[in-house]
Amino acid sequence: MTMIVVGAGMAGLITALQAQELGAQVTLLEKGETPGGSLALSGGTLWCARTMDDLRRLVPRGDAELGRVLVEDFPASVEWLRGQGATLTPLPSLPDRHVYWLEPGPRVFIAHLLNRFESQGGRLVTGAMAERLVQDETGRVAGVVAKVGDARETFAADAVILTTGGFQANPELRARYFGPNSDRFILRSNPRSTGDGLLMATAIGAAASPAMATFYGHLLPAPPAVVPTHDFIAYTQYHSEQSVLVNLRGDRFTDESWGDETNNQAVARQPDALAFLIYDHTVYTSYAVRPGGGGARPTDTFYESKALGAPAVVAHSLEDLADGLQAYGVYGPGVLQTLTGYNAAVAEGRAAQLPIPRRAKANPVTTPPFYALGVTTAITFTLGGLRIDGDGRVLDRAGWPIAGLYAAGVDAGGIHNEQYAGGLCLGLVFGRRAARHAIG
Repeated sequence: MTMIVVGAGMAGLITALQAQELGAQVTLLEKGETPGGSLALSGGTLWCARTMDDLRRLVPRGDAELGRVLVEDFPASVEWLRGQGATLTPLPSLPDRHVYWLEPGPRVFIAHLLNRFESQGGRLVTGAMAERLVQDETGRVAGVVAKVGDARETFAADAVILTTGGFQANPELRARYFGPNSDRFILRSNPRSTGDGLLMATAIGAAASPAMATFYGHLLPAPPAVVPTHDFIAYTQYHSEQSVLVNLRGDRFTDESWGDETNNQAVARQPDALAFLIYDHTVYTSYAVRPGGGGARPTDTFYESKALGAPAVVAHSLEDLADGLQAYGVYGPGVLQTLTGYNAAVAEGRAAQLPIPRRAKANPVTTPPFYALGVTTAITFTLGGLRIDGDGRVLDRAGWPIAGLYAAGVDAGGIHNEQYAGGLCLGLVFGRRAARHAIG
């Protein structure tokens, strides 16, 4: 049994190792010069919902059938990964999720898996950009044509598994699915994830999944700040769920308590994909200043973002805060009206009845000094992709499996929709399932 795995990130490495374990000869094609994909830029946190009820609460619009596979297979997949020699340290978290850290960090984890793959006879080809799928006379996928350097090479195989990491780095596809502000998004992931798997598969009749217009990411400081690619986590505004977000008109536009990954998508739909994150000193000290842990360094998200050049205002009154925001093109009177109305609703216990409800975490903005930071949308990975079944088989537009073709990780879409319950878990669970089914 021969297999081509396209993409050497989390999903690709897992798929390759599982296939090897089952006796396949595996060639791993990687577009970049070094493997790792977006995993290499992550904090190395592997997590998943504990139960199906937890998953449906976290991701109510996700594919229920694929979600069940994800939740049920995750614990065994963690143990399998430990059996590959990986160190997974449990991290404290909420009761509805399993969380592990890939200790001592993602780059060591990648090197370990890659060394294991090559030492067992696996072939890694870097600088190989997959361009199209090869089909035999029956329509079965039988290989990949890839550009390697200045030449094109055909890699034949009994099965092809697509693990190219989504289409978040493709401006054309972002504009198609995420709208006119998408060129303003900060790419918070692998710059080589340009939708190669999606484009190759749909060219031979594969179906796209639901959730094509949604993505995972987090708010980052707005330009002219330029966030270092090796330090995304330190500048991520996880505490937006504890804060107030206003647009350039000074209006709230989302229930911030849904979480930063949801706020991130809401900002994408605002003018210029720009918003201002506002909070008081209580929220600043409790949430905006973060201790280190789990692979992340300690950080002061406000002042470090300000130092990068992000629009930022600190003031001792709401009036002065609103005035200061006008220098950045924000309608100051609108900000003041929004914050005054919000604080009154919180004090009276009716935040959930605001025109834009605040159903939880309704922290007042009352303790000076007050902080406002310009933030913009960042995209880590796409939630839509190829439509698959529970074994990772890519389906055509009639709903039938395309023989010989599989997808895993972010290339397989619809498992999450708008919200999410882990990213690396997708590659771990569905990479293993795709490899097992392909080998039979």
